[in-house]
Amino acid sequence: MSSITEQVGRVVGGRYRLLAPIGAGASSQVFAAVDTRLGRRVAVKVLHPALESDQTFLRLFRAEARFAASLDHPNVMRVFDWGEEAAGPYLVLELLTGGSLRRLLDAGGVLSVAQVAAIGRQAAAGLAYAHRRGIIHRDIKPGNLLFDEEGNLRIGDFGVARAIASAAATEPSGTVFGTARYTSPEQASGEALDDRTDVYSLALVLYEARTGRVPFAAETVAATLAARLGATLPPAPELGPLAPVLAAAAIPDPLARLEASDLASELEQLERSLPPAAPLPLFPLSLGPQLAAIADRDPTELDPGHPSATNRLGETTVVPPAVPPGEPSPPARERRRSPARRLLGFLGALVAVGLVALGLVAAVVHFEVYGHVVPRVVGEPVATARAVLANDDLRLRVTASRYDARVRAGEVISQSVRPNTREKARAVVGVVVSKGPAPVAVPDVVDKPVGVAAARLRSAKLVPASVEVWSETVPAGLVTYEHPAAGKVRPGTTVRLYVSKGPHPRKVPAMEGESLSAAEQALASLRLRYKVAPGQYSSRLPAGQVISQSPQPGALVARGYTVTLVPSLGPPYVKVPPLQGDSIRAAEAALKARGLSWAVYGPPFASTVYASAPGSGQSVREGATVDLYVI
Repeated sequence: MSSITEQVGRVVGGRYRLLAPIGAGASSQVFAAVDTRLGRRVAVKVLHPALESDQTFLRLFRAEARFAASLDHPNVMRVFDWGEEAAGPYLVLELLTGGSLRRLLDAGGVLSVAQVAAIGRQAAAGLAYAHRRGIIHRDIKPGNLLFDEEGNLRIGDFGVARAIASAAATEPSGTVFGTARYTSPEQASGEALDDRTDVYSLALVLYEARTGRVPFAAETVAATLAARLGATLPPAPELGPLAPVLAAAAIPDPLARLEASDLASELEQLERSLPPAAPLPLFPLSLGPQLAAIADRDPTELDPGHPSATNRLGETTVVPPAVPPGEPSPPARERRRSPARRLLGFLGALVAVGLVALGLVAAVVHFEVYGHVVPRVVGEPVATARAVLANDDLRLRVTASRYDARVRAGEVISQSVRPNTREKARAVVGVVVSKGPAPVAVPDVVDKPVGVAAARLRSAKLVPASVEVWSETVPAGLVTYEHPAAGKVRPGTTVRLYVSKGPHPRKVPAMEGESLSAAEQALASLRLRYKVAPGQYSSRLPAGQVISQSPQPGALVARGYTVTLVPSLGPPYVKVPPLQGDSIRAAEAALKARGLSWAVYGPPFASTVYASAPGSGQSVREGATVDLYVI
């Protein structure tokens, strides 16, 4: 790719002027830019020029970009436009100036439990939205979790990861490791992916955001990927109440793993139980004065002086009604009235004014002294009660809140002024608001049989929901952990029980051709047993090597299963045929038929065998050499 500074000033797609570089990777360069048609600040991601000639990439890029542009969610970065040029395909994105989670972590930042719950909830909500529309991200990592200037999270790079993966041959080397650190086990082993691969990656990102460490990270890509196969999330005391949620999101078996919507719900519930999270220590982008001065405005907006902009405030001109034809004007009618009639009219007007004044005084007395009728607001939500009272020019004040098993949380239990009582306008009506049923303690049911655990939860007015997971340490049928794990929750809260299915199945390795000691060591590392069956002769494998096994390689077996190994006894034994008196050619044919070699000793003119070593009838290994003595 050309130098990132050389790109500044270029107009992409005929409308997007690149103003400042804000990021670069092996496969793309990102610029702050301006849409010259709309006067809007945007980000433009220009992909590697080599991708322009990759037809597989272009086909996927077009489809994925079209899907990404259809996404509209507060936690997903918006894709405004996309296209292809000789300088490389490009995406036009929402410009987010709050930096990325990667920049925050690289600066040594470690987030609090509340902050991790907050950003995790936003990321999971964005993933759940995309997953409902059939879109998998495939590359969730801190660099793709971005923030706006107020710290709200957006997921970036939807529509790119799968297309770039298809073009790995054209992508420069050295770009795999950053992604591999957050890859799911099924992604690492090349299996078919569903949307829960994103959930696993997000769990690893949140683990790092809290602890400062990436779980399962090793020195090489291969070791990193191998470390997570069948492994559960390593414990970390810093996680606190995040631990069971992240463990459920990082279960190796995708079928037992949380979905994105479940993860969002779990983190939201955890977030509500914690003190409010402090603002994130963002590292915002520095855009420079040229870009910062560009307003997010529509340049097609009319000038105040434009003819179409007149009468913007909607003023209306009031035109007096016309006098009906043939009628005299009001002054003419007034001149024709008699003085007596004018006096009576004047007295009538005075009486009318007096009556109106008396009515006003009565109304004021009625509303200010005798007040308004207080409505009944018991059983209503606070917002509704406030609106009902305001409609009668009364005010609501929450004087207390308490637990109540019969009244739902947020509804009025009682009011200080009885219904139908008259009060002055703007009088205050105090209310007591329900906090819902009193919280109950979550019983500790870890290591209990699932039936016993479920019964204890129901007795505590909680709802059990079980999920089966593999466990290397907890016997099958027992609860490995629960969430929520401790503290008090509302009655009726669902408590998820993670129930052990026992150890994860083992894949039997291929051991044919290995020595018995190497095969035994490989099985022991998988915590599998073995037994050695009687050996068999083999012309192919030397003695001591495994000639066959049961079950076959690749079979899934339980931990502790016994694998049978059949060792080779080496080549079989054969008997040397009688050769004395045979011609040399006949003796050679007889030895060859039994899989034996030979060597001939005698004068050049000899033609007949007179002896052999080993002699006739002796047993030798198949392939052994028999010496022929000839005359």
